[in-house]
Amino acid sequence: MPVVPAGGTSSSHHVVPVALICSWLFLLFHEAFGQKPAKLPLIGRKPFIAAWNAPLDMCIIKYNITTNVDRLFHIHGSPRADWTGQNVTIFYANRLGYYPHYTAQGVAVHGGLPQNCSLDLHLFKAYQDISHFIPAEDFRGLAVIDWEFWRPQWSRNWHKKDIYRQNSRELTAKAYVNVTEAQVEELARRRFEKSAKAFMQRTIQLGIRLRPNTLWGFYLYPDCHNYNLHEQNYTGFCPLLERMRNDELLWLWNSSTALFPSVAIRKTHTNSISNLHFSQHRIRESLRVASLTSKEYDLPTYVYMRLGYRDEALTFLTAKDLIHTIGESAALGAAGFVIWGDLNLTSSRDNCTKVKSFLKHRLGQYITNVTRAAEVCSDFLCQGNGRCVRRDPLARHYLHLSSNSYSIKRSPDGDFAVTGWHSQHELQLLTERFRCHCYEGHVGESCDSINKVREDEGPWREKEEEEQERRRTEWEDEQGERPLYRGQTETFESKAACKSLSEYLTSTLNPYIANVTAAAMLCSEVLCQGKGRCIR
Repeated sequence: MPVVPAGGTSSSHHVVPVALICSWLFLLFHEAFGQKPAKLPLIGRKPFIAAWNAPLDMCIIKYNITTNVDRLFHIHGSPRADWTGQNVTIFYANRLGYYPHYTAQGVAVHGGLPQNCSLDLHLFKAYQDISHFIPAEDFRGLAVIDWEFWRPQWSRNWHKKDIYRQNSRELTAKAYVNVTEAQVEELARRRFEKSAKAFMQRTIQLGIRLRPNTLWGFYLYPDCHNYNLHEQNYTGFCPLLERMRNDELLWLWNSSTALFPSVAIRKTHTNSISNLHFSQHRIRESLRVASLTSKEYDLPTYVYMRLGYRDEALTFLTAKDLIHTIGESAALGAAGFVIWGDLNLTSSRDNCTKVKSFLKHRLGQYITNVTRAAEVCSDFLCQGNGRCVRRDPLARHYLHLSSNSYSIKRSPDGDFAVTGWHSQHELQLLTERFRCHCYEGHVGESCDSINKVREDEGPWREKEEEEQERRRTEWEDEQGERPLYRGQTETFESKAACKSLSEYLTSTLNPYIANVTAAAMLCSEVLCQGKGRCIR
């Protein structure tokens, strides 16, 4: 899952729409005087969770090397295609429908361009893929779509991605005659963006309808495009143009139920302030976007990162860079982080041993520290009904357990135990440095008030439920007094008839009913977006 580096801009001028300026002013006002609640945590009241998304299972299979991943991370899953039903499921380009793209050699796959591929056929295949990789309909976890070949905005398809603009122009020029170059450009842009939007939006909407308890989003979205770390006096701030472009993707944020930005950093900037600025502003941009949607809550942000550096995967993050990534995520108010890795981590016994050691020592200790500190702050400041957020986003205040009051000890099996209790001075510092972002249903500075409008629907709800229960009971009583079909009593008197009926149900009727109902559901999801039934 390589992070795509920024390499250019699309135009020298980008007019700021009045609506966007108004939205920014509204957000500034909203941040100062109020905030939408946070979505309830994925796991219990855990304000900050650790998720694992690397194929460490291969260390067990190939070398019989076990790790403490199961105990250290709240949820985990391998990105290998062999696994299904995992808490963290990633859908690469070849695992979800017929995603149109070009290979590195310029070969078209599934038409190459989104406007050159059947969306209906893609959705039929996506339905099957989702059902395969997430078989349980009540699945709770993270579903991450990793589509990186093109971006849905014409202006962001630069450098290697320019092939999508070039081929879109060629396709448009063949379809229209007597059009100017400028008209071809505009028509190509419109057709590409319309189709790209449809592919992304309809796919994630399908996933949410099929697995509604799952948090769905696209990897690397939103992006900040602050990759210019080599520049002198690098600040990490997301360029205004890129924030505007993120605002234009409101349709995507409204269609998502989680955000998955990435903070993969390079070894060339180890321990540098540049790594801090890079991560900090990418996380802040995601949290800003999370508040833009029409939903009643801010979208949860899960920050993707790696065990090692982008340019040296097996050189693992230093203690300082763990703070720059995981620590920043927790302090700024993210819902959690996800560690991703590929098969290089498990390609040899030596690599597996290195990963195991990193998990048992530096990484394991830090994850235990931050996740427990987030819980302590949530319990103290927010009564367990919200997560702590840094009052000053740029301050270097972190959710860390004080070494004066707490002790983190590692057991032989790789687990970590926390002992100790916070002092009054430490609690005072939490109050001064952090504030609460309350979960849904809770309000107030300490999240200690119930949001009556949301949680209390009034006495009419109880009466309505009682009436429904009464009607259901009457219906069941009626069904119990009448035969299921004519001749039932006489038919069941014969054992041979019972056996014949049982065989018919098992071999013919039940399979056919299952086939038809599944096909009807599939057709409804693809053609009617789950809001109607298909008719010949």
